[in-house]
Amino acid sequence: PRPMPTLAPPTATSILPSPTPQGRPLLVPRAADSGPGTLRQAMLDAQNGDTITFDPAIFPPNAPVTIFIANELPWITQGNLTVDASNAGVVLDGSSATGEWPGLQIVSSHANTIRGMQITNFSGPGIAMAGDAQYNIIGGDRSLGSGPFGQGNLLSNNDNGISLATPGTGLNTITGNLIGTDAESADALGNRNGVVISEGAYLNTIGPNNIIAYNRENGIFVSDTQTVRNTITQNSIHDHGWFGISLWKSGYTEIAFPK
Repeated sequence: PRPMPTLAPPTATSILPSPTPQGRPLLVPRAADSGPGTLRQAMLDAQNGDTITFDPAIFPPNAPVTIFIANELPWITQGNLTVDASNAGVVLDGSSATGEWPGLQIVSSHANTIRGMQITNFSGPGIAMAGDAQYNIIGGDRSLGSGPFGQGNLLSNNDNGISLATPGTGLNTITGNLIGTDAESADALGNRNGVVISEGAYLNTIGPNNIIAYNRENGIFVSDTQTVRNTITQNSIHDHGWFGISLWKSGYTEIAFPK
């Protein structure tokens, strides 16, 4: 009989996952709420793999400029989108917004990154993730970048700082953020809750290096019996109105939560 052919082993290239799409840079040179050159327009134009940055000549790192948001910003649904203010000074302010909207919202979208943003005064969460949002990164290394908090985000005076909800929302990372306070430990910046994990969100990691302090109710609030297998690690959590970590009707009822 003829010998069987020898098959070559798979190469490293053949077994690696598909690379992240190489998208376009989108620069934001205007602090208006809408129109050409604004963050809103960039979010409308963005495609999978794009990176949105902010012109430091308009948004100086040492003198942050505020964008007053009048109504809900476009959802982040593209995938592999980066919103990066780590080398600029950008404040999203929802005090003029009509309706209960988050500042930035990732919906049914994977591998997005939000870093360097200051998000304040929204009647909804500062940042929300829902509907199968997975592998997203909120924050980063506060020592990287010329902005006030580097890659970290500052969430202050929102309903909740960051919200992760719905059963498919998993495998996301919240790291290096200031939630309810700033790098100088200001105590008047609290959200209602710092981080909320609910409705079956799973396998999310809160940490390391978040500072979660001075929120009006809880630092981290975990609810619903299906909300399990989330990790809270290596954060500074202190000085909240109620609890540092509150486990309310959650899948962690056998764990004594810290006060």
